[in-house]
Amino acid sequence: MINIDFLQYLIEYSKTENLTRASKSLHVSQLALTRAMQKVEDYVGVPIFDRTKNRLSLNDTGKELVKNAIYVIEAEQIMKEKTVAFYNSKSQISIGSVAPGPMIKYGNLLYSIFPNKTIVTKIESEENLILKLKNLEYDFIFLSRELDDESLQSKFAFTEKLYIAIPKTHILAGMTNGIHFSEIDGQSFLVADNLGIWQTIVEKHLSKSKFFPQSFDNLNEIINSSTIPNFLTNITLSARREYDRLCIPILDDDASVSFYLVYKKGREKLVRSLFRYL
Repeated sequence: MINIDFLQYLIEYSKTENLTRASKSLHVSQLALTRAMQKVEDYVGVPIFDRTKNRLSLNDTGKELVKNAIYVIEAEQIMKEKTVAFYNSKSQISIGSVAPGPMIKYGNLLYSIFPNKTIVTKIESEENLILKLKNLEYDFIFLSRELDDESLQSKFAFTEKLYIAIPKTHILAGMTNGIHFSEIDGQSFLVADNLGIWQTIVEKHLSKSKFFPQSFDNLNEIINSSTIPNFLTNITLSARREYDRLCIPILDDDASVSFYLVYKKGREKLVRSLFRYL
């Protein structure tokens, strides 16, 4: 059985057919590289190099071997990825979302539905989420629109609405019935550092504003000691820990986002327990 690393050495050498460059790239000595390639040649049992006094070069057989070696390396990587994916499918639930709201709303619920699983969550772009869902890297995802895809199924989950939270002495404190983005453009805001789609929305409508991103762990503490406005939603409102602030709904259409649970067709059994809560 050939050492996979030796095949990788051969592939790297084939790029330049220069022992010095290949050994530097691989961080091994030229002697170790030469011995590895000799072992590959011994393994296949036929000459793969043309040897002259001052040069070692791949012959046509060696170049064909390199092509097959690349295939073997790729197949070995696929084998590893599929094995890890299978293990993860048994031991964890992977969930992606375009915003933190679904994780906040359903976080505790997911642990009760999948009590023996590790829950892994991540916020990513819609494009990445859909691709990874199709590749089974996610068990299900949350998007901000219903999909028209023959391999995926969508189900409405909930609507999240954006609020601005301000000190009671703030100049906008009298607008408790609602406010528009245009009326707060130019204000500074404390924000969480990974808002997903909400970040795109507020940056689009508040082009004159400044944003001060904070980690979720630090955000509430900073809000409590600051007079800078921040954002909340109807999902985070019930869990808010900041005090002496007015929460004013933002009235623009873009300040309301509907989320959909998306999963691969044929995997209804996995998400069926969630349906009663949607």
